Amino acid sequence: MSKLHHVHVYTTVRVKVAVIAENHADAMRQAEAIVGRGVFPVRLFPGAAAVLDAQPAEEITAYLVDEADDPECENSCSYGPDFRPQGTRGGLR
Repeated sequence: MSKLHHVHVYTTVRVKVAVIAENHADAMRQAEAIVGRGVFPVRLFPGAAAVLDAQPAEEITAYLVDEADDPECENSCSYGPDFRPQGTRGGLR
């Protein structure tokens, strides 16, 4: 019997940031300060003035699958990018 599942797809995201810098190391430090300051500056549209573009990279790193009718998440399971279970709970269903 089919039922509703919520799938969390963990993917790498590329964020293009504009900075004025003296060299590559300085540019990376500034970009890290913008992107890594606690509130991720990208939503469906850029959330910080310096963010010019953001799009998913071609890499999925993991999945988390929850069954919608399982509020305690007893049947939830984490999977790697190859769909193999990554923990002791659950399994391919």
